[in-house]
Amino acid sequence: MKGRARVIGAAIAATLLGSALLSGTTVADNGGKTFRLAMSGANEFNAAGAPINPHGDADRGSITLRLNPGQEEVCWSVDELTLTADEALPHAAHIHLAPAGVAGPVVVDLFGANAPASYPTATTCVSAPREGILAIIRDPAAYYVNLHNAQHPAGVVRAQLK
Repeated sequence: MKGRARVIGAAIAATLLGSALLSGTTVADNGGKTFRLAMSGANEFNAAGAPINPHGDADRGSITLRLNPGQEEVCWSVDELTLTADEALPHAAHIHLAPAGVAGPVVVDLFGANAPASYPTATTCVSAPREGILAIIRDPAAYYVNLHNAQHPAGVVRAQLK
C-alpha cells in the first residue's frame, strides 16, 4: 500500500505542478516569462495622454508574449483580433516603454516588414538584447505592447504588461 500511495502522491504532485505552470504567467522555459494579454483600442493614448482610437473596445484582441533573456529573443503570437469594419490588418507591432495612459518609445520591434497576412498568427520569435528583456521582466508595468494599422498609425490596440 505504501508503494501505491507514493505513486498516487507523485502523480498528484505532477498534476498540480502542471496546472500551476499552465495557469500562471511565468513559465520556466529557459528563463523565459510569458504574458497573455487582452488588447483594446480604448488603451491607446498619445504622448499627452489623450485617447487616439475612437473605436475604443470595438477594436480588440489578445496577444501572447514570451520573453526569454537567455535566448535573447521575444516570441509572440496574436491569438485573436477584432477590428472595426473596413479597417486594415496591423502592419507593425512593438513593445514600448511607458506606463498606462501615455505613449512611449519602441524598445522591441515585433514585426513590421514581415507583418502577418492573417490572424490569429503562428508564434514568431525576434531577437532582442538580454538586458532589455530583463528590464521588461523586472518592471513589466512600465511597458506595453501594441499593434499599428493604416487607420491608426500610432496604434490600433494596446495592452499594458502586468
